[in-house]
Amino acid sequence: MTARTSQHAFLIALAAVFTIGLTFATVELPYLIDGALQSAVTTPNLDSHANEMSRLKTELFIAHYNLRLIGYACFGLMILLIIAGFATRRTGLATIGGLAFMLPVFAQFAGVMFFLAGLGLLNVLWLPVLDISFDLAALGSIIRVPYDLLRWPFRQLGLNPYWPIVYFFLGVGLLVFFLGTFAWLSARARKQDVADFWVYRISRHPQYLGWIIWSYGVYLLLLQGLYPKRSWGIDASLPWLISTLTIIGVAMLEELNMRRRHGEAYETYRQSAPLLLPLPAFIKKLFALPFRILFGTYQPQRRREVAAVLSLYAVVLIGASAFFYGGGVARTTEALTSVEGQRAQMEELVAQLVEEPNWRRQRSIAARLAQFGDPSVDHFVALLENAQSEVRILAADYLGRTPSERAVPALVLALRDSVASVRGNALRALGTIGVPGCTEPMLRLLDDEERWVRNTALRSLAELGAPEVIDEALALLEDPDAWTRIATLESLGILGSSEALPAIIGQMHDDEPHVRRAAVVALLKIGSPQARDALTQALNDDDWEVRVYAAEAVKRLAPATAGG
Repeated sequence: MTARTSQHAFLIALAAVFTIGLTFATVELPYLIDGALQSAVTTPNLDSHANEMSRLKTELFIAHYNLRLIGYACFGLMILLIIAGFATRRTGLATIGGLAFMLPVFAQFAGVMFFLAGLGLLNVLWLPVLDISFDLAALGSIIRVPYDLLRWPFRQLGLNPYWPIVYFFLGVGLLVFFLGTFAWLSARARKQDVADFWVYRISRHPQYLGWIIWSYGVYLLLLQGLYPKRSWGIDASLPWLISTLTIIGVAMLEELNMRRRHGEAYETYRQSAPLLLPLPAFIKKLFALPFRILFGTYQPQRRREVAAVLSLYAVVLIGASAFFYGGGVARTTEALTSVEGQRAQMEELVAQLVEEPNWRRQRSIAARLAQFGDPSVDHFVALLENAQSEVRILAADYLGRTPSERAVPALVLALRDSVASVRGNALRALGTIGVPGCTEPMLRLLDDEERWVRNTALRSLAELGAPEVIDEALALLEDPDAWTRIATLESLGILGSSEALPAIIGQMHDDEPHVRRAAVVALLKIGSPQARDALTQALNDDDWEVRVYAAEAVKRLAPATAGG
């Protein structure tokens, strides 16, 4: 074996090690870290955004461990790294910042309910965004266009190409990364300053291209993640978009550095190979158009030009995401459609909803009908009388999401439906609409045969501020079923009545830790200084979650106690 052959074999092996490391670090390692974190770090066992009480418990957990401060500091640090990288030409700093923005994507490998459990702790990095709205993370959804275009012809044939497309992006990304790494190592071995051979003839930055294609495959892989709940689910599109734009910016900065260091030699090579992907000339000119308009050149000459144009692209792509994937098309169509046209569309959706045998598709159709807002209320009211129980369940559900007093009489009648889910959804809708006059028929469901319907009635009546429920709730605190006691405590907390304080404090000694947790939160919501002694004692509770909630409750009651 010649020395040159041995060198090639060594470099191939080294490139393979880098590629395998990338694969392991981005697919297998997240599962291992998630399992280790779930074993080592205890978090609340709840769906963090299921209802008001779950959101409050989540907030108490975040406050107790100062996770918001940590998250905001990390988010700021990521931005500073990118800015510092661009300002100082140290592309490594910007690369670290860009890859850090991508980390919450890997948090989605954690199949958990609580959004900070296990690897979900990485979601802390995006708390400044999530505090505004969890929906903001979907403002990069325009990146789904390549996937949707590839999927469309197969869907016309009744085929599901999801996995082939995922494997295609993962495989091509790994291949390009491997070839780019091998070529780069070969250039270093030859002591060649500018790598301009093999894969570098079709991309001036094949490693970055490989990473972008590979990470896009990872994004697609997460589209069908199997989670126990998805009310907390964070869309991976915006993190991927920001991270990728940053990586592209780093590639452009390296271009400026290479042109400064190697002058004409690099400029000659630059003319022979594309930045990332071989594209038709008109598409390249389209992408370069902002540089031409703003700076009179088809390629950036300064760092601030790179930053300015990529920021412009970020704004444009986020806007396109909101328009095409965030309901903008539907709203625009609705605005341009006459009243008669909208009525015809809604009637067509109603017909599809009734005729559709698949429950998941029925829910999707109901969601499209609800996008019409208040005009859809009358259609959902009519659907409450449909013979199909699934249709009635959806109608009661979406009347709660599009609250209107016009729906109250029909929802009151739905409280007598033979299907428990219809009764439960009707109760939730009435609690959301907030018409106190309907409390009497709701009170009857406190004796419903289904436990969860009884508990839903308690919460909905509490949300309506019905004082009649207090006596009934106090009696239910003696119920042998722990979940009934929990629902009762949550309802008393929502009501905020000091009359219930002694009974709630009595539940602080319940054998079930879930009940004691609910009691602490109820005392916090009532906010009476009289609960301070009981909460202070709870700081020594055997259950860690009780101690966390009690500690935060004591902090929040301290000003009220001092003021008293």
